[in-house]
Amino acid sequence: MDSEVVIGKLLSSKYTKITTPETADLIVINTCCFIDEAIQETESWINRLVQIKREDSNKTLMVIGCYPQRYGKQLSSKYPEVDYWIGVNDFPFINEILTQKNRNRVFIDNPPYLYNEKTERFLSTPSHYAYLKITEGCNHQCSYCVIPSIRGKQRSRQIESVQKEALQLIDQGVKEIILIGQDIGHFGLDWSGKKELAHLLKRLDHSLPNGIWIRLLYLSPESMNQQLIETIATSEKICKYLDVPLQHTHPFILQKMNRPSNIDKTFKILNTLRKTIPGLFLRTTLIVGFPGETDAIFNQMVSTIKSFRFERLGCFVYSPQSGTPASQLPHQVEDEIKQNRYHQIMKIQKKIAHDFHRSLIGKTLEVILDQGPLSQKPRTFLGRTYGDAPDVDGQIKVIVHKNSKTVQPGDILKVTINKSSTYDLEGIYS
Repeated sequence: MDSEVVIGKLLSSKYTKITTPETADLIVINTCCFIDEAIQETESWINRLVQIKREDSNKTLMVIGCYPQRYGKQLSSKYPEVDYWIGVNDFPFINEILTQKNRNRVFIDNPPYLYNEKTERFLSTPSHYAYLKITEGCNHQCSYCVIPSIRGKQRSRQIESVQKEALQLIDQGVKEIILIGQDIGHFGLDWSGKKELAHLLKRLDHSLPNGIWIRLLYLSPESMNQQLIETIATSEKICKYLDVPLQHTHPFILQKMNRPSNIDKTFKILNTLRKTIPGLFLRTTLIVGFPGETDAIFNQMVSTIKSFRFERLGCFVYSPQSGTPASQLPHQVEDEIKQNRYHQIMKIQKKIAHDFHRSLIGKTLEVILDQGPLSQKPRTFLGRTYGDAPDVDGQIKVIVHKNSKTVQPGDILKVTINKSSTYDLEGIYS
């Protein structure tokens, strides 16, 4: 999303977009620094682009996003070849910043920024789906997380603004609108004093045309109420797919994470979701190796995952971040133990996913086509079920019956599942 806004701003000025940094006049890299792996990837890319800049000093090199927002002015001496460091709140001013003659400057001091339906934007996703950010920032104070210090407190857009942008995206051919934010369940709390996501979804449900998917990313369990659950359950447009990051399942670790620790209440909510929303796909994310996670605590989480059987699950190894309370906690877990626990969780989830996909054989699911027809296979397409978000979940290979109507990417079809693997499916459209 941030990259799309920056590209949109630049295209509204004098720039045109190309894909090779070697031939560009202006090179822009958007960065992440949430965990060590992201920081390493960011710095690797900066080093690569600095080398290109050294070979042609006439190029302008700009680093934007979370990395300069977090590390600020210390970066100027570390990478003197970089012309501009631009934080997450300075995107609206990127064209003005480029007129500044003084180079190697850091811009991270503007107040928190929230884009709206009037903000220039260049869609970088395939034309049939798009992300729509409804909140920015986060009010949670998880002890391991740097996002609130980078992005600020949660700011929610107005319902009318979200609705207008959704209709604009549909006019551009978008069939799947993915609502995103750090925790969209608290949408509206900052300007209304109450959670407004159900209100927003009802507005979208009534105003958007039929044949549109609305996907929700991400929701904390404590942000859900009965009104929201019923809104999702009764809508024909909202995908029966919820990404609910738990991070852990043991009260002691959740307390250390500064997250809601009443795990019985959490799973009561999750069970209510499953009972109320038939065909629901639940996805969660876990962190292994958090300080104080003993073998007994980890084994309790393993037991919980085996019992509840999430349809989708991702896992991270805990990565201590400087400046966070968790990085100062005692009883840090050894890296080898963290890795072993990660692989154990993913091995368990692999079996759960395999069994779940086998249970789908013979069922008919809604599928959106992403690619196709495939080379040498004119009746074969790749897509996703309503239970699969782009980039993080699996795919389905769709075989189109020779007597069926002509289809293309972006079409939403009812597909009968006839084969499965651990993470992917195959089905027939007839």
